[in-house]
Amino acid sequence: FKSYFGGAFDEDAIRNNFVLIYELLDEIMDFGYPQNLSPEILKLYITQEGVRSPFSSKPTDKPVPNATLQVTGAVGWRREGLHYKKNEVFLDIVESVNLLMSSKGSVLRCDVTGKVLMKCFLSGMPDLKLGLNDKIGLEKESEIKSRPTK
Repeated sequence: FKSYFGGAFDEDAIRNNFVLIYELLDEIMDFGYPQNLSPEILKLYITQEGVRSPFSSKPTDKPVPNATLQVTGAVGWRREGLHYKKNEVFLDIVESVNLLMSSKGSVLRCDVTGKVLMKCFLSGMPDLKLGLNDKIGLEKESEIKSRPTK
């Protein structure tokens, strides 16, 4: 925020720049996870300047290093020069089935929750495409539905 507001960032700066702060947070966060934290890249998307404190100095324009690379996929938090003996990606699919039944056997509440966890051991910045095959689930579901009931 300092690159937009200068040295002082206080209650008045928040009040005077509410729209700009909202735009910054919208670019920085996706579904609650930080995505793009580089001030140089954010300035490419959000060109509006904040109301600066009278005590702050005027910023100097600096060239953006590797801006195209950063916008097209390089992640700022990933260290350069990563090298692993094997390029590996591990996916864990964790599902939880919850069921609450009454003493008479009727279902009071049921739900299924899940998440996909990934551990990545890839050298450099390779492109990785993942796909989930849902045909197996659909085939089994159709088999269950086609079985005769007693």
